[in-house]
Amino acid sequence: MRLDLIQIGGVHLPALLIFIVLAVLVYLPLRWLLHRLRFHRFVWHPALVEAACYAAILASLLLWLGP
Repeated sequence: MRLDLIQIGGVHLPALLIFIVLAVLVYLPLRWLLHRLRFHRFVWHPALVEAACYAAILASLLLWLGP
């Protein structure tokens, strides 16, 4: 099996899918914490900051654990 494909139930999926799921699992507690601390009061566009945080987490995981 190649490292860039994962087979689940006979369906070939890209390995990036694992990193996307991992990033979501890291992002959700961080998002909860930011909302709990009311961090979004200090930013201009909360949705943009959340998207940037998710992108940074995903990129970090890819650089750290990626093939």
